[in-house]
Amino acid sequence: MTAPTASATVAAALVWFAATTAAASRAGAAEPAAAGAKAPAAQGVRYLYLIRHGHYDRVDSLDERTANGLSRRGHAQAKRIGKRLTSLPVKPRLFVSSDLLRAVETAAEIGAILGRTATVDTLIAECASPSSRPGFDAEHDAAELAACQSAMEAAWAKYAVPSPAADAHDILVCHGNVIRWFTSRAVGNDTRNWTSYDIGHASLTVIAVRPDGGTRLVIYSDVGHLPVSQQTWAGRGAGWGPAAK
Repeated sequence: MTAPTASATVAAALVWFAATTAAASRAGAAEPAAAGAKAPAAQGVRYLYLIRHGHYDRVDSLDERTANGLSRRGHAQAKRIGKRLTSLPVKPRLFVSSDLLRAVETAAEIGAILGRTATVDTLIAECASPSSRPGFDAEHDAAELAACQSAMEAAWAKYAVPSPAADAHDILVCHGNVIRWFTSRAVGNDTRNWTSYDIGHASLTVIAVRPDGGTRLVIYSDVGHLPVSQQTWAGRGAGWGPAAK
């Protein structure tokens, strides 16, 4: 066999060197891109399902933690919102109720259908926070208004939090004032304007919390699960049915 000439050997070496250098260059260029690549954007959304308690019989002089429970109509309303929730293709993570009797009884009717027992949180109990409605603040105790505002802010900070890893669905059974305050906050309105909304008994309000902490109102005071004859409202509602507290 004829030995390769010196020129052939040099040519082969140059080809090998060029190929090796090009490969190294490509690898080096790829490393910074990989190191600087951004992680996929978080996609999880937290959905707060805010359920107002059902219709109740109210006597102002009684302790609302042990009295002022649901009326017969209120129990029927609570069962209907429970059926609506169980028909949804989602699995609730939290199931929480205010400690006032009308909310506890509403949560019990819902829980019997969902197969869940609600935990109790006093932060979402009914209260009156400062309002932009003329004369409202003057008619209420200043300390109680401030305490309610603090409770609402604490409840918002506790529940309206992002769930970036995956969607989460939380049910809060609470009160009209609480839901109206949350709604104002969710849409960027002054929370003092909460008295500008009417709200139905056993209604469904849904607030979505995006991964970046931003919020949007999905549904407000939806009572589509109730026959018109069973719909009752705080205020005059949409103009049909009896107004009730």
